[in-house]
Amino acid sequence: MKRLLCSFLVIVAILLLAPSMNARNYLDKRGKTWLDAHANAALINVDGNWYAREWGQIVLNQTKNSREVTGNGDGWDITGVVSGKQLFLLFSSRGGIVYSAILSGDDEKSLDGSYIKGLFKENTKGKSMHLIKK
Repeated sequence: MKRLLCSFLVIVAILLLAPSMNARNYLDKRGKTWLDAHANAALINVDGNWYAREWGQIVLNQTKNSREVTGNGDGWDITGVVSGKQLFLLFSSRGGIVYSAILSGDDEKSLDGSYIKGLFKENTKGKSMHLIKK
């Protein structure tokens, strides 16, 4: 009887978790595609410690002459790319994308743009985001 109950609980857990895992994988693939679509050479370097009022401390890592960005902040894992003078970021938690952001700047001291829950789509208007380099 115990064995049957344990087997039943395992099956129920798998059935409940499988759809969310598939949705997460789908969003992660779309996130990679979204980042890959922004392929211009990097014209700014965002490496360093940043601060945003609504996000707190954000650390971004970008190797010189590289487009790829990684980092963390406020409990989020951050991945992104620099394309031209724009920064495209994905904020993830437990491996799933939660927010995306598009920021730009003419200097390497501040970045302005917006973020949304999920992935940016064409003509999406997000919430304002301002990063200041510390």
